[in-house]
Amino acid sequence: MWRRMTADGCEWDVRVLADEVDHGPAGRSEPIEILEFRPLDGLRPPRRLATAPGALERMDDAALAAAFRQALPIGGDHYGRPGKRMQDGNQG
Repeated sequence: MWRRMTADGCEWDVRVLADEVDHGPAGRSEPIEILEFRPLDGLRPPRRLATAPGALERMDDAALAAAFRQALPIGGDHYGRPGKRMQDGNQG
């Protein structure tokens, strides 16, 4: 069962996407989980965040909101626009 939360004026489904292995310092492997926040409206890109195994089950609503704020959209730039780059002051 996916958890559900409301943030940024939208409802999001939250789930553990995959178990991964992080190759930390000195080549040590540590298990991690990828949390995925998927918007129900489908208008925003999903967000993902790496966490410790079992973190989602231990999170209360405040911890889940904090994890959402740390998660970044996947694909495109930070604002979710595929292939579009932010202009800097040096471009015309």
